[in-house]
Amino acid sequence: MDKSVILARGGILGRNTGIGGAHHNLLDALKNGEIEGYQLTATCEYFLSMKTNPVKRLLMRWWSHPRVVNKFVKSSVKDGDCDLLHITDQEQAHLIPKKCKVPVVVTVHDLFHLFPKQVQIGQETIQIGEAKPPSYRRRDLKKLKNGLMRADVLVCDSKATLSDCEKHFPNVKSVCIPLGLDIDSYANFGQDDSQVIGPAQNMPAGCNLLIVGSHDPRKRMKFICQVLGGLDDSIKNDIRIHHVGNGECPYGGPSTHHLAKQFGVNNWHGVGASLSHEELMWMRIKCEALLFPSGSEGFGYPPLESMACGTKVLCSDLASHNELMPENSCIAADDIEAWQDAITAIHSQWKQRDGPKVIDEKLIDHSRNYSMSVFNEKIAELYSNLE
Repeated sequence: MDKSVILARGGILGRNTGIGGAHHNLLDALKNGEIEGYQLTATCEYFLSMKTNPVKRLLMRWWSHPRVVNKFVKSSVKDGDCDLLHITDQEQAHLIPKKCKVPVVVTVHDLFHLFPKQVQIGQETIQIGEAKPPSYRRRDLKKLKNGLMRADVLVCDSKATLSDCEKHFPNVKSVCIPLGLDIDSYANFGQDDSQVIGPAQNMPAGCNLLIVGSHDPRKRMKFICQVLGGLDDSIKNDIRIHHVGNGECPYGGPSTHHLAKQFGVNNWHGVGASLSHEELMWMRIKCEALLFPSGSEGFGYPPLESMACGTKVLCSDLASHNELMPENSCIAADDIEAWQDAITAIHSQWKQRDGPKVIDEKLIDHSRNYSMSVFNEKIAELYSNLE
């Protein structure tokens, strides 16, 4: 008989967010019986509205929801409907009951916010995580750290995150299991151009390049604007940049549009962060390549998702997204000239091509190393070792 698993998180996040996507993939795998020997009992979560009063949101996060999770887990264990509790991201580790009678697993995507730091990339200093959070957030972070110390095992989605967990939580078992993706659904998408929806419908003629991610400093939007702004005008005028994500800096810096104007990137299109999964898929299909200059990632879904579509990726050689890329394919993070050469090569291929973009089957084959079947097998083995 299959063992029962409860998944828990806080506010509901969509599939297009990294943490939300990882949660949904695990949820679907359990619901569909794809993790051998295990089934889903239920998911403990709540609707997250940005219009909710901040005080009410905090009360829900710190008191109301943890009590609901604790009560539900206790009741399910008593009824024989819970053999394991899995918290699907480290930002919800405070949900771990203080006296839990079943093993608890926490997926750790990164520790940026729990242990912020600065990294030097060439002449650039990048802040990873919020250096001086307000008092309520400091209290929140303390709850998360205490929760992580109560876990039975921390499942890290990259080797870099595993190293951080072993450093900061040496008394808690940590393992590395990279996240999975339904590669076939990406590889087979976009075969009928008549189905195009969203911004890709009106994509301008030119060498279209995609950027996916927020304007957090670690995403290095200023750097990529410097790179693009320094291209020869004959190339720069052909290039169209499509940024999927919030263009405002969360810490009060200049917006992406301001940076693009500052460095002379004339064809910058801010698409916003509210695209559906299908709309974003069409953006990946229609663009020549993904630009991913990030200074630090917990996992790095955007490069993997683009490769699974057969779309080229220009990626910085930094943790942990560099773990996902084919060998020797990353670009030195601080080498502006190397980035410009790589973009120029993409532009040259576009210029010389007669017909639609050619799907790179080798990238799709490489992405299969991170298929859901591989992930499911490793998760099933981890769960069974906790019994």
